[in-house]
Amino acid sequence: MAKIRTILKSSTDADGNHPVLLMLSDRGKRSYFATGFSSDAGKFDDSLEGGGRFVQGRGVKSFSIYRKEEDGSIVEYSNKEANDALAELERRASDILKSYNEKHIDWSMDQFRSDFVNAPKRNTFLRFAEDVVEKEYRDRGQYSTADTVKYTILSLKRFDHSLSKRTFQEITPKYLDNYDSFCRSEGALPGTISIRVRVIKRIFNIAIRDKVVTRDQYPFSNGADDGKYKPPQAKLTKTNQFLPLESLKLLANHKFERPNYERDKHLFLFSFYCMGINWKDMAQLTTRNFQRITTAEGQEVSVLRYRRSKTQGDFEILVVPSIQRELDWFMANTKLYSDYVLPIITKRILPEDLNSYLSQKRKRFNHTLKAIAKELNLPESQLNMTSYHARHSFAMALLDKGKSVEIISQALGHQSVETTKHYLAKFSTTRMAEETDIDLSE
Repeated sequence: MAKIRTILKSSTDADGNHPVLLMLSDRGKRSYFATGFSSDAGKFDDSLEGGGRFVQGRGVKSFSIYRKEEDGSIVEYSNKEANDALAELERRASDILKSYNEKHIDWSMDQFRSDFVNAPKRNTFLRFAEDVVEKEYRDRGQYSTADTVKYTILSLKRFDHSLSKRTFQEITPKYLDNYDSFCRSEGALPGTISIRVRVIKRIFNIAIRDKVVTRDQYPFSNGADDGKYKPPQAKLTKTNQFLPLESLKLLANHKFERPNYERDKHLFLFSFYCMGINWKDMAQLTTRNFQRITTAEGQEVSVLRYRRSKTQGDFEILVVPSIQRELDWFMANTKLYSDYVLPIITKRILPEDLNSYLSQKRKRFNHTLKAIAKELNLPESQLNMTSYHARHSFAMALLDKGKSVEIISQALGHQSVETTKHYLAKFSTTRMAEETDIDLSE
């Protein structure tokens, strides 16, 4: 029966240390595999049953160990971390041998070496997560999801400078509790933390699917009081997420001296007039999204048609005077790129870079909106103005005008596809325009 253990090589390396090797014994033959670790004889005990380990335990001071990674970098480990890494290597070797036994494969040392050395080494959380970004999302064109994972990884790296060495087994409920506290200390809202935690859960689920980890290593609670990590509940606070009509009219009728303030004011108003269209969707509007149609009443009108990126729901909005006025303002006062109708995308952007580009643009937009709110001397509760305020302000303005919940639900696209189809059959495009046309200049 094949046996695996970790030993200290008798000869020394160029630095005078003894390399730590993984030894496989089977049918009188032995094969050795480098672990990347080195040690002196006084810090490693290879006589331990079941495999050697760096000296560790009660009364033993933790010390640093250096390991040369595959990319040539040198990473510092504690003796405990190094022992965990060695145990992970042994586990990977055991899994390969177990698969041979289950499949009744008459394997050789050369075959094992090939499977052990050349198999994808995704045993660390970070390495696996980065692999997920490329293979699960970017290669499939899901750039937005890939960026969400990427930003979560960057957040984890800020929290844990040793993330590159962390195995899945080390991402424990306690680890996630500490990460949660770290995010809060950075000022992250529960909604942001919830998104990041969902990313980590997704990575774990993919790892379980690929049999990289087992279900019992899952650190997230299933809803019961099981002692595992419970993600924060993202609660939307309706207060402070919209501007009342008085503030909206003040914004619309104020002439800003700074060109970027005036431009971003009009971008906010365009979003508001277009039923709260979100930043990503409005940024990508081109002349092709505007069409002339003949209504059921025989009237020729202009409509804006687009598919909402978040829900994939199709929207059709009548171009009422308030919307046309904003389009004319952008045409006359800004430099538009290609056939875009708004000055948000101002140069050629590759599809895989679009989300990052728009995210940076939105950050600058939100920064300007806060400065605008301050210049208008809006109440303190309205100073934290963002692009999302246009959508909520539109909904609240309709409610203030006494519009039905059905009209508001359809205008915002909050219903399921089937529910939306039901309301689209009930209310025509012109009826929707009549019900949702709010002109702040009146």
